[in-house]
Amino acid sequence: MSEDTVLTELDDTGVLTVTINRPETRNAFDTATQRLMTETFYDASRNPAVRVVIMRGAGQSFSSGGDVRALGAPDPDDSIAQQWSSEPVWSDVEARTDRLRRFMESSLWLHRMGKPTIAMVRGPAVGMGLSLALACDFRVASETAFFMTGFARIGLCGDYGGSYFMTKLLGPSKTLELYMLSERVSAEEALRLGLVNRLVADHELEARTTELARRLARGPAVAQRYIKENVHAALDLSLEQAFDTEARNMIRCRLTLDCKEAMSAMGEKREPQFVGR
Repeated sequence: MSEDTVLTELDDTGVLTVTINRPETRNAFDTATQRLMTETFYDASRNPAVRVVIMRGAGQSFSSGGDVRALGAPDPDDSIAQQWSSEPVWSDVEARTDRLRRFMESSLWLHRMGKPTIAMVRGPAVGMGLSLALACDFRVASETAFFMTGFARIGLCGDYGGSYFMTKLLGPSKTLELYMLSERVSAEEALRLGLVNRLVADHELEARTTELARRLARGPAVAQRYIKENVHAALDLSLEQAFDTEARNMIRCRLTLDCKEAMSAMGEKREPQFVGR
C-alpha cells in the first residue's frame, strides 16, 4: 500500500487540501486508504497551522465509496488489527466491527474539528464518499456532481455517519427514501434539497472552492471554532443548554486578540487582520 493514495497540500494561507488519489477506481476506499484518511484528518484537527480543510477526489470523481473488491482485506500497516487478529475474541465480527468503527473517526474529525471543513465535489459522491462529504461543514458541487447512498443496492445499511448527517439535514423521511431506494440525486436536486451549499460550473469548481476556503482562513479562527460548537449544540441540546453554551463561548471570543482587532478596525474603518488568537 502506497501512502500516495491520500495526498495533502498545505498552502501559506492555512488551507489544507486532502485528495483521495485513486482515480483508477473513481477514488474508492480500500482498507488502507480508510486508515490513512482517519490519520490525516486527526492530524489536521491538531495542527495549528491548518485553518481550513478541503476534501476532494483526484480526477473527475469525488469518491465512488468503498472499494468492494478490497474492503475487509488485511492492512499490513495496521498494527492494532494484526495484534487483535491473533486473539480468538477479536476474530471475525468483533475485529471487523472495531476496525470499521476506528476508521469512521475520519467523519468525526471532519465534523467536530474546530476548523471549517469543505467537500469539493466533482462527479460521484457515493456511499462512504457521500458520508464523508456530509460530515463536512460545507459542500461545493460541480454541475457534474451526483450523490447516491448506494448501500442498499449491495445489501448494506450504511456507515461513516451518513444516516446521521443526512437526517440532520433532510429529516428522517427523505433520508429513509434516499437510503432505501438508493436513487441518484443530481447536483441541481442536491442544491434544492440543501445537501450542497453552492453549485458552480465544473471549470470553476477549484477556484470557487479555494476562494471560499481562503475567505474562511482569513476569518477569526477562535470565533469560527465556537460558531461550529454553537451550531452543533443547537441540534442536540435544550434551549437553556444552548444559551449556556453561547454565553460561555461569547465571553471566550470577547477576550481574544481577534475580537479586539475587529473592534479597532471598525473604529478605524479598515479590514481586520485576524491572527487566530
